[in-house]
Parts: sequence; structure tokens; C-alpha cells
Amino acid sequence: MSEKPIRVLIVDNNKDLCAALKEHIELQEDMELAGLAYDGLEALAAIPATKPDVIILDITMPYLDGIGVLERLAAMELDFQPKVVILTAFEQESMIQRLISLGASYYMVKPFDVNTLFDRIRQFAKNKEAGHLRAAVPPPRPRFREWTVPELELEVTKIFHEMGIPAHFRGYAYLREAIIMGVREVELLGNITKNLYPRIAEKYRSTTSGVESAIRHAIEVGWQRGNPEYI
Repeated sequence: MSEKPIRVLIVDNNKDLCAALKEHIELQEDMELAGLAYDGLEALAAIPATKPDVIILDITMPYLDGIGVLERLAAMELDFQPKVVILTAFEQESMIQRLISLGASYYMVKPFDVNTLFDRIRQFAKNKEAGHLRAAVPPPRPRFREWTVPELELEVTKIFHEMGIPAHFRGYAYLREAIIMGVREVELLGNITKNLYPRIAEKYRSTTSGVESAIRHAIEVGWQRGNPEYI
């Protein structure tokens, strides 16, 4: 009797990526798609309903990010324990350790190799009783040197100049601050509107909506009047 296929739940707000992964999974003889979810809240509803063996989980999503999903998943009284493979665009050591402590089995940095992803899914599905396979998490890559704030400000200023974002716009200062904060505290990018914009608004004595509007305006003007080839 053949073994049951590995049930995989895909959780990512990038619908094109979800569709591509769905097609790849359907081509695997030993896997089947348990379901799709496009944000963290949909994921929490889908997990007990679909009972996946493995969850492919994005970190940056609307409504509830991947870290929030892991936190709530740990508190759910499930009669099964799915493995979690994290997809992330960030590779900060503190973030990785946080994910592991919350129960993630593995992480992959976008863009990733789909064959490697499926190899890991098979590995985790065959080790259901082994707990969280921390040893399977690849060691952090060599760390780049730490940027000082003045160095970041200079680098961002150079980029903005090449992009053609007007320096006299309020959004210019807000956007520069957002990038610097995001580089130094990548966790803020998990929920920009609730974490990052309020910090900027407090520093510049503005409002969250004012910060968001000014940043959007600066980007739009840069795109319309600036250097789209460089962008």
C-alpha cells in the first residue's frame, strides 16, 4: 500500500507565487495541496480545517503576519503538529532565531529553489516525531558590516538622487527614515502601518496617515518625473 501524500498548505499574499507553487505541488506524486491562504487570518482558519503536514508560510502578509501566525498556532490545541517552512525576503539573525523559537522548522530566502523546498518538505514529513528540526535550519550567511546611521543616510540620499525623488518633499524625509529604520530593525517591516509609520509620525510630530500619504506622494512624483530606468 502506498504512503499517504504529504499535505501542503500554502500561505502567502503573493497570488502568483501561490499559483506557481500549486502547479509544482500537483506535479509531485508524493504531495497534494491541502489549501491556499493569502493572509495570516485565512491561514489560522485553514490550518485546523485542512490539517496539513507542512505549511509554507510567508512572513510579510496583511492582517496578520507570519510571526503572528506562529504565535497563535503555538496556542492552538491541535491534534496534529504541522511542520512550518518560512519564506522570507529578510535574513537577519535575530529574526531567524525568533522564528525558530516559535516553532519554525526551516526558512528559505526569496527567491528560492523550488526543488530544494520540496526536498525539505519531504524531509520534515518523514520526521514527524522528531520535533522541530532546528538542525535543519541552514547556518546564517556571513554577516555584512553594520551600517551606521550617517552611512545609511548618505547611501539612501544617493539612491534618492538617482531615482529623482524631490528632496524638498516631506515624504522624502519620511521615506528615508523608513528605510533606515527598516534596515536597522527589520521586524518593523512585518506590519508597516502599525509599526513603522507611527514611529516616523512620532519623530516628526505628524500622524500615521500623514506619513503614509506623504511617502506615497514622494514615490509617485519620483516615478512620474524622475528616472524610471534607474528605479
